[in-house]
Amino acid sequence: MTSDEPFLPILPAAASDRRGFLGRAAATTVGAALLGGVQPAFPASATASTPARSRPETPVRTRSGLVTGVRAALPGVTVYKGIPFAASTAGKNRWRPPQPAPSWKGVRRADTWGPACPQPTTDTPAWAELPEFSEDCLNLNIWTGASSSRERRPVVVWVYGGARTAMWTQQPVYDGSYLASKGLVFVTFNHRVGAFGNLAHPELSAESGHGASGNWGAMDTVAALEWVRRNIGAFGGDPDRVTLAGWSHGSSLVNILMISRLARGLYQRAVLCAGVQYPKDPVLGRVAGGYKTLDVAEANGLAFQEFTGAGSLAGLRALSADEIVAGSNAAGAPATGGNTLDGYVLPSTYGAAMTSGAEIDVPVLTGNNKDENGASPSLSMTVTQYREFATTTFGDGAEEFLALYPAATDAEAVTSYNDYARDEERVSTFLWGTLFKETAGNRSPVWNYWWSHVPPGADTGNPIMTRGDAATLGAYHGAEMYYLFGNLKGAGRPWTAKDHTLADLTTTYLADFAATGNPNGHGRGAPLTWPALRPGKPQTMELGDRFGPVPAAGSEVKYAFLRDYLESQTKEY
Repeated sequence: MTSDEPFLPILPAAASDRRGFLGRAAATTVGAALLGGVQPAFPASATASTPARSRPETPVRTRSGLVTGVRAALPGVTVYKGIPFAASTAGKNRWRPPQPAPSWKGVRRADTWGPACPQPTTDTPAWAELPEFSEDCLNLNIWTGASSSRERRPVVVWVYGGARTAMWTQQPVYDGSYLASKGLVFVTFNHRVGAFGNLAHPELSAESGHGASGNWGAMDTVAALEWVRRNIGAFGGDPDRVTLAGWSHGSSLVNILMISRLARGLYQRAVLCAGVQYPKDPVLGRVAGGYKTLDVAEANGLAFQEFTGAGSLAGLRALSADEIVAGSNAAGAPATGGNTLDGYVLPSTYGAAMTSGAEIDVPVLTGNNKDENGASPSLSMTVTQYREFATTTFGDGAEEFLALYPAATDAEAVTSYNDYARDEERVSTFLWGTLFKETAGNRSPVWNYWWSHVPPGADTGNPIMTRGDAATLGAYHGAEMYYLFGNLKGAGRPWTAKDHTLADLTTTYLADFAATGNPNGHGRGAPLTWPALRPGKPQTMELGDRFGPVPAAGSEVKYAFLRDYLESQTKEY
């Protein structure tokens, strides 16, 4: 999804959007039939990493002061909530880089979620528990099972996803208890979003000292990483084994910071869920990974200034947070969300970063879901619409496309479009990995996945995950998050033994990747071998209904067609 509105597929009849619990130890063994004939193994590293006890009442010293935590959802895990990692962004700090966090005297009891950054709530379900909103919102949460600061556990810093609303850390789906029980130190943080996180303006660019503006949320992410670098050792974390991970909009920030000079040395691995696309993939024009050029973003900022009647940048800063939220969410408001190619935070296009070798050389784990990119089990499409799509998209190659993905009936049109959308997504990610290895010349491995399992029922616990019934949406955008976090409580879904097993397998992959840069754990942990991406061998790792490699496309001919189509595009992001 874009940062401003959910992506609707190219054809108006398509119903799926592209991008956009507290766990219990899932040691249930299921029959081979549940996982496509595979019987999983459960290594000791998946369940035995929790220390004898944690001591939430013992103060931990950070650079800003002492903090104590509270017991988390699982035994042996402590959570520290709402720790400031930067100063308030209100007043003179609105639309400026994050400033140093204030210090405090005595012991701060970190037992309450910090405020979320201002955002509209009109799209948030009525049943949702809303957080406190404030411009003093740059705070983070830490889950750890370490028994002392002498431990050096791998760290995962998670960047949430979303668009316009439901972008805060205290949703149950983001609870880090289960991952902390597997030996990680897990960190979530709030960052500026919407107009507060992305507004560009000529005066802001001028006052910045580097001629750029618009990527305030990405700069908040850097500040959170800097705080982790300075302080995470006190919580038993290893500052030299930090994984920067995100989903959807959060994944786009990880993607930007894989290029940005600002984040160098602050993390050593990257996870991008609903992650990366080939730089020439047209879909980048309408998903979170895309961006506006600085001149377009600044023009939008001036238009927003006029729309609100502020009259100047000073007038915009004088508006209340509620007025900014209302103005940016009003009908006809100029776009104020989305990332910006500003030449500073994002110094170059994705393609140019690969060509110049600027893409950071760290192990990468990235992938997508079966029912995004326009694919959906509830898709409605006629043969006429399908042929129009083929002509509009592929031009002179339309007949070749229709020969590879044929349709004589409306039902066949739906099937073929879904097959195409799923193939295209896997091919795009594979081509990105090929660029990472061959064009950028990186030596670190890429591990690509394709999530295929449908979560049962509907979510009634997390606003960001409220997508309707699974039978309608399939393995939708974000479906893997429950399993990645191991959070199968707090969602209101009728989980099965299979779901608990999948959560255990998936969290094992993530824990081993964070520890070693390899989801296979160098033989220590992962249940089934996950092959690294190899240029020239187009495949990905299916996770979900089965575990094992699958081709990047339905046939070699289909792969060649989609590869040639993507490589032939003239616009490169």
